Amino acid sequence: TTSTTVPVTTTTQLAKETDRELIAGASANQVSRLVQKAESNKGSALLIDGKPVPVDVRTTPSSITLTYRNASVEVKCFDKDGSEIALSDDNRFTLRHGDAIKVVATGFSPGSSINVAVFSDPVAFGEVTVGQQGTASQQWPIPNSIDAGNHTLVASGDLADVEDTVFGLRIVVDEQSLVSRIA
Repeated sequence: TTSTTVPVTTTTQLAKETDRELIAGASANQVSRLVQKAESNKGSALLIDGKPVPVDVRTTPSSITLTYRNASVEVKCFDKDGSEIALSDDNRFTLRHGDAIKVVATGFSPGSSINVAVFSDPVAFGEVTVGQQGTASQQWPIPNSIDAGNHTLVASGDLADVEDTVFGLRIVVDEQSLVSRIA
């Protein structure tokens, strides 16, 4: 296992009833389409202007990278000790409360924002500003407010050449029967 030190954003904003229709730049309807598309594509999907678009999905033992043209969103997860969490056999991260999700984005519009949230009952992790080179990186902890079960991690923003993109990735939170980490 590898250890990492990355700044962690600790503020998590719970969505209020009025925020449930649109959070992290994605509507509940878009997330529903993301989930359907992701189930048939290694747990990952991409929407542009609300329509599913083919996305290249590459995995390593501890990361998933979604690529569209010159843009990508890489997701890695870390346990409370900073060790990388391996993907399950079905290419999903199985996470516990307090673990962290790191999102590294490239090919996004410089100066724009990437919004990150977890859906089914939406929880906004926050936003990260894209630097002048079109890249952004941020890490967030899994808060106790996220219920156990299947969820969709959503990262939305504007690519350098395409507006209104929503990347989605299926994850599992705190399902002890599915956890098979090597200590």
